[in-house]
Amino acid sequence: MKRKGHLYEATYDFNNIVDAYNEVCRNTKNKRKVEFFREYKCVYVSRIYNILKNEEYEVGPYNIFTIYEPKERRIVSQNMQDKVINHLISRHILYPALMPCLLNFNVASRKDMGMKRGLELYTYYRNYFKQKYGTYYILKCDISKFFASINHDILKRKLERKIKDKKALDVVFKVIDSDSEGLSIR
Repeated sequence: MKRKGHLYEATYDFNNIVDAYNEVCRNTKNKRKVEFFREYKCVYVSRIYNILKNEEYEVGPYNIFTIYEPKERRIVSQNMQDKVINHLISRHILYPALMPCLLNFNVASRKDMGMKRGLELYTYYRNYFKQKYGTYYILKCDISKFFASINHDILKRKLERKIKDKKALDVVFKVIDSDSEGLSIR
């Protein structure tokens, strides 16, 4: 597969910023944060545009806290501006470069996939294995600290094989390296 180029410019396209902004506001659970962010929409959209156009993005500090539902989990949250920029990076750099390589079984965080598609795949293969073998087993597991265990250098080398746009790689690498305890995910 060819390496993808000319990806970075789409991150600071005004319409793309507004779309990402609206999606973040729609999907953020902390409504107080959203209201403040919406009140200054023009300011934030302009700021994000300038930061990305001028290649001045620096990842802000993370808000780290623990929840206990149903088990203990470490949550790493970002400010609204960083969430919008993460959406832009995901949608306009990572998706175009990586989607052609992903297996159809990988449904997490993919447009038109998600839980519904995962359930369809599960049902299909459950029926297939039941019919073919009669008895079958399913392993359900949760890998502890999965994202924290990803080696940043290996990940960056793999991304360099898929993305040739240096500006795009620079901004992706800033996000990867922004949390020394592992990758940030939205």
